[in-house]
Amino acid sequence: MQDGNFSVNGLRGLNGAGISQFAADVMARVASRADLPRAALKEPLLAAMMAAVKSQDLTALAGLRPDFRRWRISNDMLADHYIPELARMLGQEWLDDTATFSQVSIGCSRLQVLLHDVGRGWSADGTNAPGAATVLLIVPGNEQHTLGALVVAGWLRRKGISVCLRIAPTEAGLATILAQRRFDAAMISVAYDEMLEICTGLVKTLRQETSGALPIALGGAVLEHSGGGAVVSQVDIVTNDLSKAVEVLGLTCRRPAMTVIT
Repeated sequence: MQDGNFSVNGLRGLNGAGISQFAADVMARVASRADLPRAALKEPLLAAMMAAVKSQDLTALAGLRPDFRRWRISNDMLADHYIPELARMLGQEWLDDTATFSQVSIGCSRLQVLLHDVGRGWSADGTNAPGAATVLLIVPGNEQHTLGALVVAGWLRRKGISVCLRIAPTEAGLATILAQRRFDAAMISVAYDEMLEICTGLVKTLRQETSGALPIALGGAVLEHSGGGAVVSQVDIVTNDLSKAVEVLGLTCRRPAMTVIT
């Protein structure tokens, strides 16, 4: 999934319920929450990172780089575990009324910048990596929170999969990109029940434009409180387990992609 861009507004326009759903969505989009229990995370580092994302000092988070090295925290660990956990913590603070909307919005924007920074070497471009699997990752509708989708994109790239991320595409826009590029699979990540109707149209377009040949996975926080029944019969797999999705979509046997810096 090749990235669109990393400048999408963080949580702008979301209400309190939206922030709560955002936090759940980030966690739901990680490959497997059983991979690393919360107890395995370094609590002093989590506390320092939380203070940094809420700080008025714009350089506070970047200033923790020496701490990452001291604690031997890899970029992969930051992307897959620390950043999602911090997003969850921010969402919980909002629910507990211990953080303001501004703090949560700015904090998540800073986490998105950090994710972009640590993932600079993960972009896998199909042109530079012949034979690499290519996936179209779709976040439908007005889901302006993109941190969770970027976590997923980074995870896939580290598996050698080229990622094309599209935020709120129209059916016409999807038809255009499918005419211009070839994909081995599509993934749709949904946070809200209200987006399922939009997904139905997107899935229909994906099927029509590829003569039904493109395998499709559906996941996201919507599965935490809904079965995604509006589209489940039209997709190949409904899951929040990325490893399982990659396997079902037939992406596991592809040759690893080259890592290029974009």
